[in-house]
Amino acid sequence: MANDAPAIQLELDMALGGLSLPAGVYQMVPGSESPFTLSNLPNQVYRAIALIQSNFTISGNGVIFHGVNRPGVAVSDVQPVFATDKNLTVGTIKNVTFKDIAFDPANAASPPNSNQRFLYGVGIDGLRFLDTIGHSRGNRSGYFAHIQNSRNIQVTGHRHDTMTGGFNLRYCENIVITDFVFNDFSEAIDLDGPTKRVVIRSGVFQGTTRRQQCIDLNDQIDASIGDFSVNNVGNIITINYKTTTPDTYGEYLDNSPVRNFQVGKRIVVSNITGSEIGDGVNNPSIYIGWDWAAGNHAGSDPVSDITLENICLEDTGFIFVREGSGLVFKNITLRSVISAPGFSAVDMRSAGANADQIGFSNLDVHIDKLRIESAQRGALKISAPSRAVVDGLITRGNNTLGGTDPDLVLTSLHTRAACCVIDNCEIEGDVLIIGDSTAVSDWKGQTLYKRNSVVCNNGRFYLSTVDGMSGSSGGPSGIGTAIPDDGSESIPVWAGGSKYLLDGLCRNQDRYYVCMTAGVSGLSGGPTGTDERILDGSVVWRPINGPLLWRYLDSPYSVLWGRKNRVGGTIILGGDAPKFIHGEHVDVEVGDLAAKGTVSKGLFVARRRTLITRGSYLVVTGVTADGANYRNLWLTRHRHGSPINIATVDTKTEGFAAFTCRDAGITSADAGCYLDPGDVVALNSNHKGAGLMLEGLRVTLDFIEY
Repeated sequence: MANDAPAIQLELDMALGGLSLPAGVYQMVPGSESPFTLSNLPNQVYRAIALIQSNFTISGNGVIFHGVNRPGVAVSDVQPVFATDKNLTVGTIKNVTFKDIAFDPANAASPPNSNQRFLYGVGIDGLRFLDTIGHSRGNRSGYFAHIQNSRNIQVTGHRHDTMTGGFNLRYCENIVITDFVFNDFSEAIDLDGPTKRVVIRSGVFQGTTRRQQCIDLNDQIDASIGDFSVNNVGNIITINYKTTTPDTYGEYLDNSPVRNFQVGKRIVVSNITGSEIGDGVNNPSIYIGWDWAAGNHAGSDPVSDITLENICLEDTGFIFVREGSGLVFKNITLRSVISAPGFSAVDMRSAGANADQIGFSNLDVHIDKLRIESAQRGALKISAPSRAVVDGLITRGNNTLGGTDPDLVLTSLHTRAACCVIDNCEIEGDVLIIGDSTAVSDWKGQTLYKRNSVVCNNGRFYLSTVDGMSGSSGGPSGIGTAIPDDGSESIPVWAGGSKYLLDGLCRNQDRYYVCMTAGVSGLSGGPTGTDERILDGSVVWRPINGPLLWRYLDSPYSVLWGRKNRVGGTIILGGDAPKFIHGEHVDVEVGDLAAKGTVSKGLFVARRRTLITRGSYLVVTGVTADGANYRNLWLTRHRHGSPINIATVDTKTEGFAAFTCRDAGITSADAGCYLDPGDVVALNSNHKGAGLMLEGLRVTLDFIEY
């Protein structure tokens, strides 16, 4: 086969500022010697043309570079048409432009290798692709461009067809990809390592199966992505970060241990339409967060400040959020959503299986106008949040497979002392809200508490804001946001050549550290600095605060239920959620009850569907319990003249303390707590024996309307 690469290399070396080629197909055969291996991998790279100069443009309408195999090719060889050297610092090469050039990686006639690429570029400042084309004239194969340790990259008007990969970037800055069309690909745009300041807008992704990935964001900081349509693909975008990515490009090439995690943040994804997306199992339409089964990122926050806005998808896989802080979902419509059993159309569940996960996973989300129709299962699930605002959820016709999944689920609310708000929602199906304050442990002295631990101390709840050791006694008290609880004096000084177990602690040079990987410490020095992972012999440490700080919580979790919600199904409050959900209340002054006599008094009339969540009684003069002479108090619901009991208390075994609320004993799961419009709630009382006088009796009922 002819090889046009040497002639083009010669022309390029001699050209000043550019090389314009006549239309035609150019056979690009890589050289016989590999100048380097691929990235930090052992794959040999054989290039057809060496990019070693700056300030040039390669152009040509109708020009096709055909990547073919070198003689004696191995299956694992990487064969780019153009490649720089490997270990180049940013700016070693400047201002490189490819214009109107097409690349064809098809090489079915010369197997066994199909790893053709157009460009492998490192160290370029100012790289442009203008109206380029990646198109295989055979089966789908090849990759268009791998770009590393570069900056100021522009891709405008790129067309991609029947090629495995598009653009893979790592350790790059200032990237703009616009006006693109991707057809029949495996992964189109892969920001596969730390990148900063990215714009990806105005284009189309069309696949051939519902397994192909459009955009993958790993370790991305500052991105604006959107204004495109998708069809017949697997995943529109994945936003996460890898616990295996080193801090710098040099460390990446050297396979150095990770010191700090490169957290994705400040990412806006907006203005997307599409259909036939994902398979509902392995390919959610949108994926956000980190799977802790793949690695522990304690010491580092999850992805943060992520906004999804103006997205409309039909016949689509579910949206899966594993964790995230500062998430915003705004103006999103999903129709005909497919998902696996146990997963809702929008499924958000942060990790909370252990103290590291509770401390450094998170779920903080604000939903503003989310419509979900014809989903296979429920609409929205939020598990173990620290904060969740659901404003404007609309659901229609879900559970198309015949199931009974609730349309809205909020669960594990006690895990991170969640603060939740629900309002302006029109929910056709059921609502399930679960929290359990009894799962909160009592404070213990001389205990390592990770961040976001929730404890109860002397009847009050507190959340730790840092990692540290609690004091020997007392624990947090009072009200505040930084309540000290210092047991750091008990943390032992680091010792060389010693065995440390997971979560073991040490003090070294006035800093404190917790063991992330068990092992034997080095003989001297010990952990120093503030890196999130510090190697010391075979031990891996991360820094902690040492002394604990606590934030007072007025409740172990809370749900504020707004007045503008409408629910077609049933509201179910699990655990002790009735204690901590807040909606409306009615406060009725009954007045004095004589020692003897029967009382029946209407308290309020339901104007909408209503669920009574709790109630209390208060008197102005205390009374003691009396097993022979007492009063019964009970609440009833009256519907069309027929009463049903809600809850009963008496003074036979428990009296009243003056100006102290006594719980009315309401269990919100009881049928009598569910009211239809026109139902009446009444207070009833009778006496036994000589009875008991109650002075200044007042009844308070808390309820939510839906």
